Amino acid sequence: MSERIMKMDRNDKSILIRALHARYRTLKASGQPCEEVGRLILRIDATDPGCLRLEEAEYLLARNALNDLRNQRIASGGYTDAADAALANLLRAKVPFHLFGHTR
Repeated sequence: MSERIMKMDRNDKSILIRALHARYRTLKASGQPCEEVGRLILRIDATDPGCLRLEEAEYLLARNALNDLRNQRIASGGYTDAADAALANLLRAKVPFHLFGHTR
């Protein structure tokens, strides 16, 4: 399993939760399973700003949710600055380097 580490500040945390909440509402309204999104929202909320570790599936979910929020704001004529910044930080998330396969 690969994971990524995102440097997350308070603004990134807020906009990421907002984007995931919109995805959660959409999934719930259509009757699709939304437990994974709900768990990710709760985990991000419990994480202090700093480094956020995301598994590959969580990373893709967060990326798509931020992109959807950005597209929605563009369509409504709103500002996309916060979503752009959070998406840029997410895309810069690094895969941790493990020397000789050891993890901590």
